[in-house]
Amino acid sequence: MLQPKLYNLSNGIPVIIDLMPASESLSVGVYIKSGSRNESDPADFGISHLLEHMALKGTKTRNAIEITVPIENVGGNINAYTGFAQTSYHATVPARYLELIVGILADVVQNPSFPADEFEREKSVVVQELRAYEDIPDAVLENHMCDAIFRGGMRHDIGGSIDSVTAMTRDQMADFYHARYGAGNSVIVLSGGGLEKHDAVLHELEKHFGAWHLGSARQYEPSEYVPALRHTQRPELSHTYFKIIWPSRPATRRNELMAQNLFLGILGSGFGSRLFQEIREKRGLVYGIGTGGMFFEDIGIATIEAQTEKAKMPETIQAVAEIIRKIKNDEAPLTAEELVRAKERVKGGLLIGLETSMRRADYFASRCIHYGGIDNMKENIKAIENVTLEQVAAAAKELLSKKPSIITLGIEHELPLSEWREWF
Repeated sequence: MLQPKLYNLSNGIPVIIDLMPASESLSVGVYIKSGSRNESDPADFGISHLLEHMALKGTKTRNAIEITVPIENVGGNINAYTGFAQTSYHATVPARYLELIVGILADVVQNPSFPADEFEREKSVVVQELRAYEDIPDAVLENHMCDAIFRGGMRHDIGGSIDSVTAMTRDQMADFYHARYGAGNSVIVLSGGGLEKHDAVLHELEKHFGAWHLGSARQYEPSEYVPALRHTQRPELSHTYFKIIWPSRPATRRNELMAQNLFLGILGSGFGSRLFQEIREKRGLVYGIGTGGMFFEDIGIATIEAQTEKAKMPETIQAVAEIIRKIKNDEAPLTAEELVRAKERVKGGLLIGLETSMRRADYFASRCIHYGGIDNMKENIKAIENVTLEQVAAAAKELLSKKPSIITLGIEHELPLSEWREWF
């Protein structure tokens, strides 16, 4: 794997050039270091997401068709997304169309016009999107979890609420845009083919982004974890969905949570994990079960999540708790064989996951935003290989030392969540 190179434009924008010599595609992304966590005023909840939609609706010189169709006409695509900590505008095209997408993306992020005739219509589209998510149990459970266990910027839905979106104005959006978007709050990543001549690439970027005003990077609203138990009754659901959540140390430096992440892999990543083998294969209680988490510089959580038939809910939670207790009490210690498998899964997943230009652009941009600078892939692989079984066991004990939060969705009556938590 070739190591990407990091440069800076004259106005300070970090530029990551990630050459993939054999790639026929080129992905370019402009990443704004601002997402839903930066919305501290409830009136702004969801504005980052709506702004992302509106930026693609027109600029001072292009309408929505003139933004999207030229890229589609060469077989490419353009899109955007909003997360907790960043907003991304990105396009993928055949590698020879670098100038095309750089010009369009530069226009989108620097000159959005928020056309009046599109604004109310797009608010309606976002409201429909929010309502559609209410039909997806996993999405509902995720939002309920964030509302229950977080205080601060992580608490509200990335999309905001129907009320907050409906009440937004164009002036409000323009103010938010000018406060958040600028050279001082951005990262540009290019990943794929056609990038051999770095000087020419940087010249093209300088031409389109070099005059972008610096701006002032706004801080996110710090978040805090609070333990919580919450059940939401949805009697129309055939299954009950659950998340079991532990607070984690935050991720302030690259690879510092590697031992914990390897433990989570042993516990619940893939068919060979302890949770899958016991809960699915031996007991047949669920179709799928796994571990997950969110890790930021100020806060982190690790989760176990699954769904099961309503009648099997108590047995499933008890079986999960039994696995956790045995690890905590050294009745079923982690093994060297499990650690070897977990390391190979993480290394393989990292390498396979970085085979497409868009995935690579997202990865390097997110890491740059979170930690600053650029990842050294050899160091990342070495960090995985250097973790010891003792470190993984210690990370497991630390993570599981507190009673978890439990968030559930489904069954049409109250659940004894406080009793279930004591099982852990």
